[in-house]
Amino acid sequence: MRKLLCKIKGHQFESIKRYSTQVKEYQCSCCKQKYTEDGYGQIVRLTKYWETNNLLFEQHFSNRTAI
Repeated sequence: MRKLLCKIKGHQFESIKRYSTQVKEYQCSCCKQKYTEDGYGQIVRLTKYWETNNLLFEQHFSNRTAI
């Protein structure tokens, strides 16, 4: 029922995690699915690929600022 509500009204995003860089993660308050932003600023579903991508992106920029 909740997924149907999200299909009709759209997802209600709330921020769950923000890295020190511009990478953000969101969660729908209705269906509890997780999302993130891709390189173009579009919101996409948070899959294993995007989880590792966000971690590598964060590690790259945290190591870069430490130098």
